[in-house]
Formats: sequence, C-alpha cells, structure tokens
Amino acid sequence: MSEKMITIGKITKSQGNKGEVRVLPLTDFPERFEILDKVFLVKTNRKIEKEIESLRFHKGFVIIKFTDINDINSAEEIRDFEIRIPEEEILPLKENEYYINQLIGFEVMTVEGKLLGNVSDILITGGVDVLVVNGEEKEYMIPAALELITEVNEREKRITVKPIPGLLEL
Repeated sequence: MSEKMITIGKITKSQGNKGEVRVLPLTDFPERFEILDKVFLVKTNRKIEKEIESLRFHKGFVIIKFTDINDINSAEEIRDFEIRIPEEEILPLKENEYYINQLIGFEVMTVEGKLLGNVSDILITGGVDVLVVNGEEKEYMIPAALELITEVNEREKRITVKPIPGLLEL
C-alpha cells in the first residue's frame, strides 16, 4: 500500500452526544463513504486509523460513528481532522474529471504561451470550481470550465487555458 493519501472529507463538529461526528464531504462522490470500513484521520503531523461503525447522510453532511468514539468529548477531540484514504482506493473518474490534489502545482499557461503561474488551490463553489493560480505578479481566479480549459497535460503537469476577454484583469 502506498503512503499517498487522498482527502475525502473534514470533520467539522460532533453530532449529538453518542460520539458521532459531522463530516463535510470533499469529494464529488459522497456515497463513497458507504463502501469504506476504515479511514485515516489526519491533522498536522497526527495520523490515526479509525474503523467506521455506522454512517448516515444529513443535510449535505455525512454523519459518522467510529467504533471507539462513544461520547461527545471523544468526538470533539477529532474535530477539524481530515478524513483520508489511500490513493489506490479512489474511485475512477470519467474523461475530463480530476481529483483536486492531482492538479495542485500544475503550471497554467494561456493558449498564446503566457505563463500565468501554478495552481495553488481549487475553490469548490457548488457550481463551476475555480482554479487559484499564483503568478509572479498576481493571483488569478480561473473557472474550471471546459470552455476555458483547452488542455490538461498530466505528464507535463500543465493546464492550458483560453481566458475570455477581461478575465485575467480581475
């Protein structure tokens, strides 16, 4: 098993008083939680393996009960931990779909060959996600829309964009 981990959620708070936690899913496939038996909780330099006892979905969140977390105090101790899984457990994606962590660090260029910078983050908006590109002079916010992205070259770690007029001036 590789050491490379993929973040699929973040614990935001405890839920009730029996040890459940509320998890914000950071995946396009929240249903993937249903097929997991165990996950890793990660925060700064701490990594804890946890077994899932039960889960349910509630108002856009995943409510998870871990086997050894049985009260509100224990649940609060894992607040703000990320939920990660080994990279080999990720679900396959369709064409033109990418996991966020795959694109961080990619170089972003315009179709004219101007280097804009590197992807430092991706904002999940609920609509079209937004690439945050750190350039030497400024930060660019580029919608990850098929109309603007002409190519994603995974081998060269490069994204080519054709920005609409005015986008780079924002």
